[in-house]
Amino acid sequence: MKHVCTIITVAATACALLCGCGGQKGLKARKSYDIGEYDRAEKFLKSAAAGEKNKYLKSEYQFFLGECYRIKNQPKKAAGAYGRAIRYKYPDNIALLRMADCYRAAADYPKAVEAYEQYLKIVGSSPIAENGLASCRLAAREADADAATYIISKEKAFSSKYSDYAPCFASDDNYEIVYFTSMRTDKKARRRNRVTGQGNSAILTSKIDGKGEWTEPEKLGEPFSSTFDDGTPSLTADGKTMFFTRCPYDPTKANTAEVYESTRSGGRWSDPVRVVPGGDSTMMVAHPAIAPDGRTLYFVSDADGGIGGKDIYRTTRTESGWSPAENMGAIINTQGDEMFPFVRADGTLYFCSNGQVGYGGLDIFRVERADDGSAPRVINLGQPINSTGDDFGICFKGNADEGLFSSSRAGTKGIDDIYSFVLQPVEVTLEGAVTLADGKPAKGAFVRIVSKSGINERISPAADGSFALTLERDTEYILMAGAPGCFNSKVTFSTFDIRTSKTLTEKITLRKVE
Repeated sequence: MKHVCTIITVAATACALLCGCGGQKGLKARKSYDIGEYDRAEKFLKSAAAGEKNKYLKSEYQFFLGECYRIKNQPKKAAGAYGRAIRYKYPDNIALLRMADCYRAAADYPKAVEAYEQYLKIVGSSPIAENGLASCRLAAREADADAATYIISKEKAFSSKYSDYAPCFASDDNYEIVYFTSMRTDKKARRRNRVTGQGNSAILTSKIDGKGEWTEPEKLGEPFSSTFDDGTPSLTADGKTMFFTRCPYDPTKANTAEVYESTRSGGRWSDPVRVVPGGDSTMMVAHPAIAPDGRTLYFVSDADGGIGGKDIYRTTRTESGWSPAENMGAIINTQGDEMFPFVRADGTLYFCSNGQVGYGGLDIFRVERADDGSAPRVINLGQPINSTGDDFGICFKGNADEGLFSSSRAGTKGIDDIYSFVLQPVEVTLEGAVTLADGKPAKGAFVRIVSKSGINERISPAADGSFALTLERDTEYILMAGAPGCFNSKVTFSTFDIRTSKTLTEKITLRKVE
């Protein structure tokens, strides 16, 4: 449910034809839609629909108008257009499913649930609709109070009134240079892209200056294109090779996405060389993500034989070229869209999906591999990283729990912005007191704390019997206390499953020796 399916990567969206469209405006709409000019097609479709009396043609215009809105990331408008198509008896039930998806993306969960249930009554079974229902229930729930808390901040230095997305760091040891994709226009060039209605996408870079601030983003110059759409960069661990997506534009036919690589030497990037998995130059290849080994490349394609709309694939560099594309399978890929892969320094794969159960639109997931060799699990990163908008294009600072990602969450009006995230420090403390049965402090009392992680510490309480300790998370503890003339006392507790800062309390009452 994302216009990034048309920008840069994604002019790779399969174009359905407007069948039986009538009149000059309908023909113009069909031509624009078929070659992926969704912003231009929208204008023709609205005009054609306004003057059309034939209900069948009217339903077609409204359905494809909904498609244009959906691809351009305007779910409210899309849901309305699909609804009108349904009222005019559009013959394909896909309109009902699309409407449900768009209501969910717009966070209108009651209408989404109603549409999903109606669709399931008609078709009987649908993994996409069933996951959509589950996603509505998930998003409608309040966030788990014990979930890990990330501090999310919009990176204003990278922001414009156009879409800015898909950030990456310069290398695995240089986090002071960032590359990202932007659809902003130059001050002197106000021409809009016919696909998205924004500027052509380009790769920009920014770095930390002497004051610790991000510099004004600048477009990469030659050999990166000023006429095509370039974007979604991914760099090798050493920062010397960049993979990126390029969408050449031909106004006479549907366009597709290609991945290129360029090597940096002496401060210049080499002429890009196209990546062609298995020698198949007809395959759409987009959203590259190079693994830490520098040889394995993950990417997105809508190739025939896939599981859903867009799937995650991988290829490996060999002496004879790139190996044939390997689909990552049904645990990761769904009948929806899986896009924007990223491989962390420890080898963990991240991606975004609108087909897995999530909070709305695209959500970010990670693949958790089991130590026992059993099937991997796909884990939703949860809120606040994921939202009811589109969340995608994540990158980490090595293995640290911080980095950058893109989102069209509330307040962005469907425009993508870049956000930083960092795991909020979790502090667990223990506050307690050692007293006698009458509540008075025990003279000469001591407290010893022992943990399975190796802690063995003895402290003396304050004069009033109180004490405080800093604890480790995910650990079992034994707390012992005693005093001259008293029986020792012991309590056990653990700090497992604590994901936010918390203060525990333990009051120990000592019994005197008779």
